[in-house]
Amino acid sequence: MLATAGPVPAGPGWAFEFAWDGARTLADAAPDQVQLVGGDRGFAFACPELDVLRDVARRRRVLLDGTIVALDAFGRPSLPRLQRRLAVQRPSAAMLRRLPVAYYVFDLLRLDDRPTIELPYQQRRQLLEELELPGETVALAPSFGDADGQAVLDTATQYGLHGVVAKRARSRYQPGRRSRSWVETALRRTQEVVVGGWVPGRSGAVGSLLVGVPVERGLHFVGKVASGFTLAERRELAELLAGLERPASPFVGAGAPDARWVTPELLAEVSYRRWTPDGRLERPTWGELRPGRHPAAVQVPVVLGSPARTGGDETAELAEVVRKARAEVDALRAQISPHFLYNVLNMIGSYIRIDPPLARELLTDFAEFARYSFRTGVELSTVREELDNVERYLNLQRARFGERLRVDLQVAPAVMPVALPFLAMQLAVENAVQHSIEPKPGGGTLTISAVESGADCLVTISDDGVGARTGSVLQSLDGRLRSTYGERNGLLVDEVTGGGTKVRFLLPRRP
Repeated sequence: MLATAGPVPAGPGWAFEFAWDGARTLADAAPDQVQLVGGDRGFAFACPELDVLRDVARRRRVLLDGTIVALDAFGRPSLPRLQRRLAVQRPSAAMLRRLPVAYYVFDLLRLDDRPTIELPYQQRRQLLEELELPGETVALAPSFGDADGQAVLDTATQYGLHGVVAKRARSRYQPGRRSRSWVETALRRTQEVVVGGWVPGRSGAVGSLLVGVPVERGLHFVGKVASGFTLAERRELAELLAGLERPASPFVGAGAPDARWVTPELLAEVSYRRWTPDGRLERPTWGELRPGRHPAAVQVPVVLGSPARTGGDETAELAEVVRKARAEVDALRAQISPHFLYNVLNMIGSYIRIDPPLARELLTDFAEFARYSFRTGVELSTVREELDNVERYLNLQRARFGERLRVDLQVAPAVMPVALPFLAMQLAVENAVQHSIEPKPGGGTLTISAVESGADCLVTISDDGVGARTGSVLQSLDGRLRSTYGERNGLLVDEVTGGGTKVRFLLPRRP
């Protein structure tokens, strides 16, 4: 059963689920085997982790509908990570550790020998809950019955999820059909782009636009925009672009045999799902022209060179990026541990030949982390900005430590805009990882919490490692908190029973 795109439904009789970036998959679980089938062509996925479903099938044989996901450092689904994993039919033990997957179950199509598709969603959901799924590698996706759909969508926005699927409580399951009983509302971001070419469609109107963003080497191609236009807009754009034609591509290293190239002076806004590791917009959709804007005004996210290549060219390019990054480390801020910086760059260098796509993704994370962390003249940030940067840091560390580093995030959406000293959360997290979790042979769990506490926001960074040193980093952070907010807002450091450290500080929710 497929969802129809649309706004969040209002009124009673709806249940809401989060939409997950992943591979839609049916799981036929029997005691002797688990078959995973997904995609339009019935592609069989190789995910040994999901063999735990056999334990469920020993009690009740089931046919499940759900999504296979690969999680980032904060437990959010990452489509690029999943694509790398599912491209390998026989994953090695190292890949299973580095790119683990999970299965989020949201529907039940058969229980024992009895089909359940004619039952209403609400009843199917109740049967799913009674199965007692393992809860980590195979988990029951959360569902919010008779909730405020907009509030669920707002929560998805705060946590960087794909969107929300609304399902009628009384709807039956219709295999292979797209139904208005399921409505998907996807979250999208916007980006200003420069138009560098176009491909004709019907009657000479614009079929698609080729767009880019300006980088140091020139105009970097970021994608082809083929949807979101009205017919009138396609015709108007064709007339406008006809006056800007030029013989050669304005993009660095990009070309297309059927394209018409234009002088790169026209700006537009597009919406998109996310940036891919090779610097492309995923599923870009037309928004509007931005007249009067100069290409120099485009805010460019970190893009690593031209689109991903294979073989020696890619490894040479990645090696050069790592070399330049190493040369710049000495100029980076002293607050961020050189121990971390050099170890990460060495780790990325080791992946260049054995896993270039992973090396490219890690370089993107490192570049974004560096761009944020080493800004000058910044005194305050927000909880949201700090968490985004901590996520990049933890993605890099998990590439080193694998399952030795586990993360539990507990952040209330209401505290995301709260201000705090720049890098405050990053320094506390780094202190816990480097001095408490890394020295422990089996690693440990890092818990990041930010919740409302009266008129304040209480931030807690705790771990179950060997115990972090309360050295110069935490002393410096304590001084910054006290000088910014007063003595009552200093840093509190406690030992955790059984090992580990808990670091806490209060932030005023309003200045």
